[in-house]
Amino acid sequence: MTTGKEPGRPLPPRTAVMPNSPKPQHGPGPISMKRESKTLTVGREITLSGEITSCDRLVVEGEVRSSLEGCQSLEIARGGTFRGKAKIAAAEVAGLFEGELDVEDCLILRATGRIIGTIRYRDIEIERGGKIAGTVEIADEQDTDKGGTTGPAEKAPHAVT
Repeated sequence: MTTGKEPGRPLPPRTAVMPNSPKPQHGPGPISMKRESKTLTVGREITLSGEITSCDRLVVEGEVRSSLEGCQSLEIARGGTFRGKAKIAAAEVAGLFEGELDVEDCLILRATGRIIGTIRYRDIEIERGGKIAGTVEIADEQDTDKGGTTGPAEKAPHAVT
């Protein structure tokens, strides 16, 4: 008679499952203990149009035509395009941004990146090869410390082409 048990090999532990109980979750730990980042990724060859209001991070690999507010970071990948208006904390542009870009903290423009339109930022980093065409305004530190960008900017309206 065979018991199905190989010699020297322990049986897996048995757990009781109630008929209407939720299934056990497998993973690193309880979901309530982890803070999930709200990331929206628009993949290559995808076009998204509309208003985006509640993501922590937007990654653009395709094309987005939108008004973006309440997002912490915007990343436009090489080959990605964002057309519209964005008011965010930080941005990294390796693709194309066209429109109005208001960055409360740091704007990073990669060598493959292009920005066309009105740009407002507190800090900027531009890699060799990055291009800006339009109006550039430097945000006064006091404006961003007050928790918003509603005050006047320390305008340095440089038409950059």
